[in-house]
Amino acid sequence: MSEINTAAAGVGWYQRIRDCDFVVATLVGVGNLLLGGMLFMMCLGSSITFGAPTPGDTAQMHDTSRLAQEVFFGWLLVGLLLFGVFRMTRSVITHLVCLIVPLIGLVAVSAAGR
Repeated sequence: MSEINTAAAGVGWYQRIRDCDFVVATLVGVGNLLLGGMLFMMCLGSSITFGAPTPGDTAQMHDTSRLAQEVFFGWLLVGLLLFGVFRMTRSVITHLVCLIVPLIGLVAVSAAGR
């Protein structure tokens, strides 16, 4: 008898998480925009130098950019995996839009500037 209640309780928490998809999507959108802005400012701030950059400054810029890329793509993949497991469609779409669209825009602006 307790095995049946345990199985029902297991399905219950999964369904409760799926029912909160709209709230989670809103929080994901706000969090992704804040994280994306922080990573962008981190890369931008590391590239500001006074005068010509020294080799140490250049190495620091590359290290900071690599760290920002690792955090960005790790956040993207973990979010997609987590929301995919819980089948939270709104959260997946919000996660992709809030991270991929600014990335495409940044690449386009960077390419146009060259």
